[in-house]
Amino acid sequence: MRLVTLAFAALLGVVVSPAAATAQDWVNTVFPERQHDFGTVARGSKVRHSFKLINTTNEEIHILTWLTKCGCTEVRVGSQTIPPGTQTVVEAVLDTTKFTGFKASGLTLKLDKPQFADVELNLNCFIRSDVTLNPGGIDFGQANRTAKPQVQVTLLYAGGQQSWAVDRMQTQTNHVTAQLTEQVRNGGQVQYLLTATLNPNAPTGFLREEITLFTNDPTSPKIPISVTGVVQSNVTLTPSVMNLGQIKAGETIKKTILVRSSQPFKVTGLKPSTNDLAVLAAGEQAKALHTVSFSFKAPSQTGPFHGEIEVSTDVKDEPPTKLTAFATVIP
Repeated sequence: MRLVTLAFAALLGVVVSPAAATAQDWVNTVFPERQHDFGTVARGSKVRHSFKLINTTNEEIHILTWLTKCGCTEVRVGSQTIPPGTQTVVEAVLDTTKFTGFKASGLTLKLDKPQFADVELNLNCFIRSDVTLNPGGIDFGQANRTAKPQVQVTLLYAGGQQSWAVDRMQTQTNHVTAQLTEQVRNGGQVQYLLTATLNPNAPTGFLREEITLFTNDPTSPKIPISVTGVVQSNVTLTPSVMNLGQIKAGETIKKTILVRSSQPFKVTGLKPSTNDLAVLAAGEQAKALHTVSFSFKAPSQTGPFHGEIEVSTDVKDEPPTKLTAFATVIP
């Protein structure tokens, strides 16, 4: 009896060991969310969600690999190395084409720094069999913001309710404009054509938005439609993200970035977000390529640093672009 008691106590010691508890603590801190419910979606939808990883620790976090819980799930990771004070996103895309009813999926994220840890990121939804979306989402691809590209998708309802209808729709921001047109209504079937337009005010970089359709069906009033794309700017920075590495407190370093466009332009403004960043030189003449020099003086306070430099130009309809810089200040 004593042997059994000791064995059970040892087992408990493994389960609640201080090391495991510590690992769980920092994982809980850097992942604000690990579960997402899409609600009710149309069959064929490719719904996506971005889980944030925010490195609030004083050590580098590294994503070794990941495993999906279903072949219907695709994963995109912004960066596998996340220095202190920075963040990335883990985007999971769930393809509902082959399923109906309740569907659960997700992924297991495997971390090897600062400690080994497996992190479960879970997704679930309910897939309607009577509503189909084709294609499964709105994807603008590589899109020039000023060209106002359009993408169309077809929504088909085949549930037999004569009065079924989409009453209204809503976009997350004014970066996308949507128009819905009823094309067919016959024998309990309804078909809509949804046209989405990318507006010139859309920010440069990855576009992740959603259009929500509101129906008159009280049992399932909402249908989400994913909107994605990569918005290209007429003005680009190289690099747009700069890792300054480890810098001693009080030390000053100098760096340069390239600002380019397809036509000659002027740099009209350079605005650092903090006094630790200072612009040293920038050309005043109109040309297609500018070199901008800046310095960074590490503050006396050690730990992660994050700052931005906003670059404005005279290119028509082009909002300012930003350089993001981060570093780790050491004693």
